[in-house]
Amino acid sequence: MAVAARLPPTLPPRPAWVRSTRRWGARIAGTALLVNFLLFWAIPIAFQGQAFHLGLKRLLIPVYTCLDQSQTLRKLALRYVYSKPQYCDFAATAVFTLASVTISFGTVLGWQLKAGNLPAWLIAAYNCAWVGFGGRVMGAAYTFAHKEGHNALIYQRWLRYSVGNVFENWVGTLFGNVPYNFTTSHVHIHHALDGGKGDTFYMWDVDRSSVSDFLLFISRILLHMTGISSLRYFYHRSMWREFNLLLRGCLIYWVLVPTLLYAVTRSGSFLMWVWLQPLFCMTTFLAVINWGFHGFIHYDDNGKHVECVNASTLIDGRDDSFGEDDHMAHHYSTQTWYTDVETYRQKIMDNLKKYHGSVFKSISIPELSIMIMVGDFDRLAEQYVDYTGKMSKSDIAQMLRTRAKHKEIEYDEYHEWCRQAEAAARAAG
Repeated sequence: MAVAARLPPTLPPRPAWVRSTRRWGARIAGTALLVNFLLFWAIPIAFQGQAFHLGLKRLLIPVYTCLDQSQTLRKLALRYVYSKPQYCDFAATAVFTLASVTISFGTVLGWQLKAGNLPAWLIAAYNCAWVGFGGRVMGAAYTFAHKEGHNALIYQRWLRYSVGNVFENWVGTLFGNVPYNFTTSHVHIHHALDGGKGDTFYMWDVDRSSVSDFLLFISRILLHMTGISSLRYFYHRSMWREFNLLLRGCLIYWVLVPTLLYAVTRSGSFLMWVWLQPLFCMTTFLAVINWGFHGFIHYDDNGKHVECVNASTLIDGRDDSFGEDDHMAHHYSTQTWYTDVETYRQKIMDNLKKYHGSVFKSISIPELSIMIMVGDFDRLAEQYVDYTGKMSKSDIAQMLRTRAKHKEIEYDEYHEWCRQAEAAARAAG
């Protein structure tokens, strides 16, 4: 970003028809992905979420708690799997997730090999198992891949060198994750830029209170999920270690595994429903949750991004997964353990009061994102945490509306900015 800012434009701007075609193409792709999500994934996610919170959690949470508090499990996990005692907090959830994925994927693969096709009811059942009650399976698969990408030393040496990142590079592929995506793109682009210009998740060139603009964002996330936009970023900036690692992941995801699956199943339909559909689902789902995590933007008197505004925090969220709800701490105090995020919040309390940080309570990230997207700021204001205690509900709603609608740059201008930044990076060597 700094290089691009120092150098003058080196490329002529795209003609108007190219910009218009790109915008409409992005909206069409975004619409297709959103419709696909609503048809095949929204019902399993919503139904199982409600079923979990309305009753099933009374049955499932005690079972989970029993396993989570098992000293036997934690001792085994520390001896054979994790490198530190604190990482054993993940053990029970990892066991349930691995068991669920193994059973569900094994079932559809076995059925395909025996019957030669997957009936609609089995596909629907697989989608439900993929999501998990309360979204726990999908959420855990994402959470652990995310944490592995940030921490190369989470596992013991033997596991790191023999298997590697279990969820990011193995289990995660069944959830639409290209291997090494978190290790490369998430860490070296998204966190390096903190969501700013150049990020493959950049969203401050669109109106976050607009469903139409959300469609543009979905198509951008698709490019991220496929690995295309991240490879392009690394290539133009000569970040060859990250480029080669992610390229290896792309070859695994897009060539090696599909080839092996097709050789075994001889079924393009199986590849569509079991291999590609999860990527389509996670594309839209990640677009949704990032819409809330980075939905607001504000600047200080020097024109600098206010950190406690441009990344959101959810307190007492129903679906938090090992601190994932505190995106503010995740970006600006990444090494803070999930049980210590309140300490970080107290540390930055002066800024939270001064700038009215993006902190909400008793709300899930999908709920936050949807309220922003449909412009329901009056209702969202009820969930806002005003640490000053001086703002009225209408003041809060207006503040949130302004911050959600504000753009750092226009959509077409941002694409031109990216072209110039790439040219500047190449020129800088």
